[in-house]
Amino acid sequence: MNEMHRGELPGDDELKARFLSANTLFLGPDTELLADHRIQARSTREERVLRDGADDHLFEEIRASLQSALDEGFEVTTNAIVSPAGKFGDMTVTVFTANGDLSSASLRGVIGFCAASGFPIRYVIKHFEHEPTVGVRAGDMFIMNDPFYGGVHSPDQISFMPVYHDGERVAWVAIGLHEGENGAREPGGMGPAMESPWDEGIKMPPIRVAENYRLKFDLVNYLQNSSRDPRLVGADLKVRLATLRRVEARLLALCDTYGANALVGTLRQSLEYVAAEATRRVRELPEGTVRGQIFLDTTMREDALIRFYARISVRDGRLVCDFRGSSPQFMNRPINAPITSIRIGVLMGLVSFIWPDLPRSLAILDPVDILATPGSVADATREVPTCLNMQVFFKAITLTQMALLKLGFGLPRHYGNPIAPWFNQPVTFIYGGVTQHVEQVGNLCADLNGMPGGAKWDADGEHSMSPNFAAYVDTGETELVEEDLPFVQVISKRLLTDNCGFGKFRGGAGYEFSVANRYSDVWGFLALAGGSKFSTTPGMFGGYGSPTYPISMIKEVDVFAELARDAGIFRGSLVDLMNERPFAGASYRTHRAALPFEMARKGELYLQSQGAGGGWGDVLDRDPALVAKDLEEGIISTATAQDIYRIVLDPRTGAVDPQSTEAARTAERAARLARSLPYAEFAAAWNRDTPPAGVPYYGAWGEDVDTLYAGDTTMRADAIQPIFMPDPREVRIAALEARLRTYESC
Repeated sequence: MNEMHRGELPGDDELKARFLSANTLFLGPDTELLADHRIQARSTREERVLRDGADDHLFEEIRASLQSALDEGFEVTTNAIVSPAGKFGDMTVTVFTANGDLSSASLRGVIGFCAASGFPIRYVIKHFEHEPTVGVRAGDMFIMNDPFYGGVHSPDQISFMPVYHDGERVAWVAIGLHEGENGAREPGGMGPAMESPWDEGIKMPPIRVAENYRLKFDLVNYLQNSSRDPRLVGADLKVRLATLRRVEARLLALCDTYGANALVGTLRQSLEYVAAEATRRVRELPEGTVRGQIFLDTTMREDALIRFYARISVRDGRLVCDFRGSSPQFMNRPINAPITSIRIGVLMGLVSFIWPDLPRSLAILDPVDILATPGSVADATREVPTCLNMQVFFKAITLTQMALLKLGFGLPRHYGNPIAPWFNQPVTFIYGGVTQHVEQVGNLCADLNGMPGGAKWDADGEHSMSPNFAAYVDTGETELVEEDLPFVQVISKRLLTDNCGFGKFRGGAGYEFSVANRYSDVWGFLALAGGSKFSTTPGMFGGYGSPTYPISMIKEVDVFAELARDAGIFRGSLVDLMNERPFAGASYRTHRAALPFEMARKGELYLQSQGAGGGWGDVLDRDPALVAKDLEEGIISTATAQDIYRIVLDPRTGAVDPQSTEAARTAERAARLARSLPYAEFAAAWNRDTPPAGVPYYGAWGEDVDTLYAGDTTMRADAIQPIFMPDPREVRIAALEARLRTYESC
């Protein structure tokens, strides 16, 4: 042992630091790292490369090659992946700087994965690169899915790999996709019955699952044994590794062709361009504040009015997205969103609808500040479940879009076509059970990707097309789905009448669809949407919002056996099926659009409809010829044409009567004036100091964001407490027992 003089003995602080460094209990989320979404300072190498002179033409050539590599990686993955969502485009492929800043992403797919991937990379650099038992080397692939380490939600998985050239790291490549099944309480990795974080299946902070380009068999085996679908888990890990290697090879080829410094400079210059351009565009906007709110109408288990509130301001050259005043988080319901998810929602709103011409980079958020109350549904803590956090952050997309559209609509230049809100509910079925091929599975249907678009400022919106969180994705081919899975879509992607946001220009219409188990003795479904009683997708400038949507079910009957006896009794619309009730002896039910997993007997029919995009402008300004066209195509009903658009039809021919229509619209405008009030009188009659008694209301009321309502109690935002909801089944049992006691006492 080396001798140490008394004067060289370490002090208490140094000894403590050494001990803690050598005896870390475990690493939790790095809240300091997650709090900063801005691009980092230039590295020494980046500074040197850009200081010595950037060749803009060379960098642009490299950027084009990078984009080609990422888009190729996207195509390779969608063609090889097993995950249903991955097949249909719920994924993206990205490239980062050596320090973990997102520089570019594939043009197709889910923008949110772009925002999510950088934080786990930064985490690995900070905590693992110099950790003796981990380290970071060429050929390493890491994986993560925990939203509190920067992920989206637990069914989404992100894999990433460093890229080294001549022994020095020059970049990272990553792929994020909706994997789905992860061994959670309900199949498919998410569902209404999740009541704690431990119900949500395996949650991975960043872990290394491959070394030297080879998957580690022990970890892969562990992950496969943690899922209902080991085949999916194993195959998809191989596909992701193959895709990352392919993109890595393209980057290394660029290094060999142009030099590694050119690649490093290109990645950094792209970041700085996007950050500078986003800052310039924010400064273009007039200073001011737009307020908005959307109410969730369910906790996923019971009806409630849950406020998601936004005050979005432009001031001093910054965009401030303030979500304080939103509901407290729910201790045992999965609709809570970490602040990282809200950040993703803001980015999606900007990239998809306001600045779609900008490259997909987190640097877009450089001039953006995002605020929320810790412990609210907009800034949830690790103690609560979050697997259905899209119920909240999809609304962040809508509110961001609406606010920026209102702030910037009067400007002489728009970077994207102004458009009313896209439908923002995840309407689909998640399935689970044993297939006709005797394989246990659990995942989601691609109908989720068929959300309709909002009306444009100068044209109608697109019918069921793609989700508000992604671009250029697919809803999947029904026949291909039915080859793999034991359910049949008896009604598949049929536009539902009157299912659009009305206006001068109408929003896109949503399609209806159904599923029915046909080939399995062990099979079931769940659903995870809201909007059954309270519209979630507003219109713009007088346009109507979306209608509301329950799930419909035809139970206690085998519809296939009934159709085999008499095919003529079938009706190809959920409205006709539920109203005409053609199957004798069946049970016809409706249910809120969030349905906990339940077993489905063969032939029982579950029906849903995608929602509607918001409308734009006053319905009385709609061209009668467009109303007639919608009527002819079955997009709207005669009642809608007459009662909402005030179109008068010739009773003999069904054609629009122009003179009578103008008279009807003039009369309706006069009726509006007659029932109108001056604003001050309206506000005095309409406004209330508190929520209505008896309404299960959660969140702030009005603009006082410091007082939060939680059902029949209130709390201060600085002393927020999670809300614990009773089990609906226990509530129902208690009500029935009380009723029984009443009868017994008679």
